[in-house]
Amino acid sequence: MELTFIGLIQIAIGTLIVLVGSVRSAVIFLVVSALFDGSAAIALPELGGSSIPPVQFALLFTTLRIIAPRGGYLGYLPAAIAENKWIVFFAIYGVVAAYLAPRMFGTSIEVFPMRPELGMGPFDTIPLVPSPQNLTAAFYLIGTLLLAISSYIFCRMPQGGAALVAALLIASWLHIATGVIDLATRGTAAEVILSIFRNGGYTPLDLSISGFIRIRGVLPETSSYAGLGFALFVANAELWYRSIRSRTTGLAASALALLLVLSTASTAYVALAAYVLFLVFRAMLFPGAAPRGKLLRATYLAAAIGFLIALLMALVPRLPFAVYELVLDMTVAKPATDSGQQRLFWALQGWDTFLASYGLGIGPGSFRSSSMLTAILGSMGVVGAVTFVMYCKKVFAASRQSTWGEAASPLLSVSGALGTAALICLVPAAIASPHAVPPALFSIMAGAAIALRSEMVLPTRNEAMPRRPFRWPPERPSEEVPAE
Repeated sequence: MELTFIGLIQIAIGTLIVLVGSVRSAVIFLVVSALFDGSAAIALPELGGSSIPPVQFALLFTTLRIIAPRGGYLGYLPAAIAENKWIVFFAIYGVVAAYLAPRMFGTSIEVFPMRPELGMGPFDTIPLVPSPQNLTAAFYLIGTLLLAISSYIFCRMPQGGAALVAALLIASWLHIATGVIDLATRGTAAEVILSIFRNGGYTPLDLSISGFIRIRGVLPETSSYAGLGFALFVANAELWYRSIRSRTTGLAASALALLLVLSTASTAYVALAAYVLFLVFRAMLFPGAAPRGKLLRATYLAAAIGFLIALLMALVPRLPFAVYELVLDMTVAKPATDSGQQRLFWALQGWDTFLASYGLGIGPGSFRSSSMLTAILGSMGVVGAVTFVMYCKKVFAASRQSTWGEAASPLLSVSGALGTAALICLVPAAIASPHAVPPALFSIMAGAAIALRSEMVLPTRNEAMPRRPFRWPPERPSEEVPAE
């Protein structure tokens, strides 16, 4: 086990949060840590090159903050588990399956592993056996559960929702900044500024395509950068749609949308198309749900981005042909490429292993997929699929007004925005994730959405925990329970 410089920085920040940290500082710590998905806080070479990412390491300190005797958070724990019971079942079954399933079905099923052996071809398979990746996947599933519970508990505290909105805005601009720095420094000596953060043991892929530089920020590949950026984009767009800090969330959403278009990631294009379809569906189904003028402004923004791209193409004669080749490579021609065929092969492994395991699954970490959905189906079977769908249903809450537009109170509007963003941010994982573990931002936003729409009041230190008015901008953060 090797502690990296990122882990050392997190220890310093995490210790301060445990000792004197506020709700705001803990939430920002978690969300910003999620940006470094391709980094390692702790390297685990003895587990086949696995690592503990920063967001999982940050959970250690936020969990200690929650269970601290005088922290004021522990009273929310029973409700957090009860309200997030479906992700609890999902994680527990996944951990059990990660240990038992490879031993139950070992050698009777052949798979393409998460970490292929030297000399393996793109379509080669090996007999299923227990591996360090099963242990890693089980650890990540525990992290998924703790992220949802931690986010729920923090957002049940006064001003917890405001703190999460602020954290998402900070993370959005940091993500944008890393993308811009990556573009500006690519191929120069200054490129090392971001490369030191790519210490998670992942292989950098496709640094350019059709002559275009692919944006990846501090992450190892463009697809990961686009997936994370899309989650932040949807969160900001949904907050803007409900008039929560409209200027800042709208500006962040616009900048992220432009960056996603320029990222050259097919994941980004498919995800953006899915979100546009959702917007059209919502506008047709609930035309009065959006605040006045929101849909028109969104149309103007899309037209402005299109105009800027068209102007750039007119100024650079070669650009239209290059863009045409890029779009062709990343969309229509993609399935015919070796990469596209390999991803299809990986995705079909989920269905094959689902059938071969009689619907039980062969355990998280047992095989590589190219879709989180087929990874869940193949590794966790019926139980994993049903519990995850039920949790998404709980998070989205389709019957609530706040899911489709502005609600009666800002608190409910934030819950609706985060619930919607949590569900839609799964699109990149559904088409590109190699494993069954949901993204960290999904867990954070999902737990927060459930917490902010909760009407329960839990006892703390033998008295009721009052709920304070939700104001924008928030007042000075406070965690103290006022005397009655």
